[in-house]
Amino acid sequence: MSNSNIYSASATTTAQVVAGRSRLVGVYFVSTATAATLTFKSGGASGTTKLTLTSPPVIGSQYIKITDMGVLFDSGIHVTFSGSGVTSITLFYYGGA
Repeated sequence: MSNSNIYSASATTTAQVVAGRSRLVGVYFVSTATAATLTFKSGGASGTTKLTLTSPPVIGSQYIKITDMGVLFDSGIHVTFSGSGVTSITLFYYGGA
């Protein structure tokens, strides 16, 4: 059992989704019939890439659970949408500002 709260935040375009030190523990996204890439960075748009996900070219949704301690982002979570294949994302995380 966790000793802190899990928060969520959503986006529909490239954005700084979470501010402050945080751990990403899950990603939910809705996709179209076109593949797309989601790039997760710590430190803003020009920061360090911590995770890259590629959506399948299938209409639907997908949840990805990141096990163990998740992925640590020291300076917030910035997400870049590449392509038109993902219409929205929801991040599940610990911490944040």
